[in-house]
Amino acid sequence: MIEKIISIAFAFFLIKSDSIEKWNVFEKNVRDLKIYKTEAKKQFSVLYKELLEFCATKSFLNNDNWVFPVEGASMNDVGKGGFLPKGYNFYDGNKHRGHAAYDIFIRDNNQDCLHDKTKKPVNIYAPVDLIILSHNFGWKEGSDIRGGNYIWAFNPKAALFFYFAHLDSIKVQNGDLCKKGTAIATLGRSGKNAFPKRSPTHLHFTVLKTDGENLIPYDYIGQLK
Repeated sequence: MIEKIISIAFAFFLIKSDSIEKWNVFEKNVRDLKIYKTEAKKQFSVLYKELLEFCATKSFLNNDNWVFPVEGASMNDVGKGGFLPKGYNFYDGNKHRGHAAYDIFIRDNNQDCLHDKTKKPVNIYAPVDLIILSHNFGWKEGSDIRGGNYIWAFNPKAALFFYFAHLDSIKVQNGDLCKKGTAIATLGRSGKNAFPKRSPTHLHFTVLKTDGENLIPYDYIGQLK
């Protein structure tokens, strides 16, 4: 009897682990335009259900009062008028249009990815409870990947997907459950348009709401305030 219970539990673990790996492959196929949009939407519909099953036995809170995602920053550091989601389509991958995000800036005049005041790396925090779905690390100058080093994460209670881009170090692994306020990365200058000197050091922070097979830009500014 005990062996049967262990076998069932292990099988469930494999199913859950597989859903994270599926997202990792799916997200990068969409990013690199290796999949047609119609097929990608079908895959997302199936994968979303699997992700909900993945999270069913975990404890998540849906708290409207988010932790500010950039260490030492505040609303004064959020780029004005930056949320311009018109034309954005998740399934356009690395070629998407619009700016379905707010950029949050830090003081880094010499662009060494250290805060000018503290001389230390700047932590990026999970604003709510999150499961880490995928990440990209090892971005090099010359790469066309716009997000550079980035993280995709998910909160099933709110049905929200979170995207943190232009990171330096990444402190988490795919499948990690990160409670609200957990440091998940440090801020960097990775990414095709974030690396050039013309760009101040900032976090590109996108949140997407599920709507059937679509992922719609979500204006979260009220939660940050």
